[in-house]
Amino acid sequence: MILREQILRIKRLINELSPDSSGVQEFLDDVKKHPELLKHLKFNKFKDLEDYVYDAGISDFDDLRNEVNYFMERRKRYLKSEMDEIERVVQDLNRDENIDISVEDVYRALDNAIEVKIPDEVWNNLENTECNQIKKGEMKKVMALAKKYNKQDPRELKKALQSGDYKRPLILKFGDRFHLVAGNTRLCTAAAMGIKPQVLIGEIF
Repeated sequence: MILREQILRIKRLINELSPDSSGVQEFLDDVKKHPELLKHLKFNKFKDLEDYVYDAGISDFDDLRNEVNYFMERRKRYLKSEMDEIERVVQDLNRDENIDISVEDVYRALDNAIEVKIPDEVWNNLENTECNQIKKGEMKKVMALAKKYNKQDPRELKKALQSGDYKRPLILKFGDRFHLVAGNTRLCTAAAMGIKPQVLIGEIF
């Protein structure tokens, strides 16, 4: 009787974590949309995560799902903390360039943004920043910019960038243009360090 109950329990677990299970496909879709979640969850490839999920018990799956929820909530808090910058960019683009976008458009694009190591094409053509004018070793130049704009000390940002624990600069793509929304000092510091940071690039079609 005990063995039969164990078998039934295992079957229920397998059922609940099958590809058709409620919540499983939604979880996997979220990770597909945000590949950076793989690194956060400590998986090298999506297939590794998928195999783990289908073999996992309820508790293990819940732990993964909680980590994803934490990650996404942290991103939303970060975007909300940058609302002043988002509003400023929208106002500037509407007023100065007659580009018809709203705060909601930009927020949605950044909320769905994919995290990548900034590509050369983006770095070289990025607007609304001085980061592409900073060369490796020019930390004094970055410190002067930070002081001018009353921003965080680049020496503190340098430590954060080295550890990987920093808020990702926000970049908006529209057409063939890339426009910095937030993170100028972070990018300038990275340029002076000679590294390519992770950024979030949201696209408006």
